[in-house]
Amino acid sequence: MAQNRDSDNARAQHGDRRLEEKRQKYGDLADLTVDELQERAAQKGIKDRSQMRKDDLLRALTDKS
Repeated sequence: MAQNRDSDNARAQHGDRRLEEKRQKYGDLADLTVDELQERAAQKGIKDRSQMRKDDLLRALTDKS
């Protein structure tokens, strides 16, 4: 049982680290849901947003080109 808890804790820490990395890279956008990101993408006229995953939406919304 303890081994299972340790693996759960490791996964949680990994998830926390990934979220922190996303926050550093994308700012407050990283805290939004996919639906919220899709809404912002619609406002910016980004095409194919409904097929995008969260990381794709974050990149599209922060693309400077």
